[in-house]
Amino acid sequence: MIALLIIMLAVGSPAAAKCCSLGGGASYNFLGDSAVDISMDDYNEFVRETVPTNVVAVPDVKKAATSRISLNLLNNSRINLLLTQAEGRIFGQGNVTQGNVTRPVEAEGKLQANKLSLDVIAFEGDVYKFSLAAEGSTVLGDYSLTTPDGERRNATAEGKWEI
Repeated sequence: MIALLIIMLAVGSPAAAKCCSLGGGASYNFLGDSAVDISMDDYNEFVRETVPTNVVAVPDVKKAATSRISLNLLNNSRINLLLTQAEGRIFGQGNVTQGNVTRPVEAEGKLQANKLSLDVIAFEGDVYKFSLAAEGSTVLGDYSLTTPDGERRNATAEGKWEI
């Protein structure tokens, strides 16, 4: 009985658990249970003073001279543009894909804070007017499509804006 009490006390202390672990002191096993081995040298390893930090600078797409934007539209349509930014204005060229048909487009717009306004004109006469909010590389917002015969449709666009 006394031997059982001594073993329980030995296993319950951090120093004893370290010396009694199956790894021979190379890792810290909670109460000597090898199934809970967390590969630590000591029980207070979580509070180290020297924590390595890495800082990675991510370029801001809103400040880039050139960028790409891909927008998913209504009915599985998609617009892909290569944009150039100069003097507060944005210009671009690309294509719109509707089903199996891809047509060239041109774009012009402006960026104010996180709001991107773009007018995209297809050579066949379709006019897309986008009002998008940009957060990181994600863009989301409303657009209207006016066809050459005057039909107008409103919908939501979402996509990626990247360098």
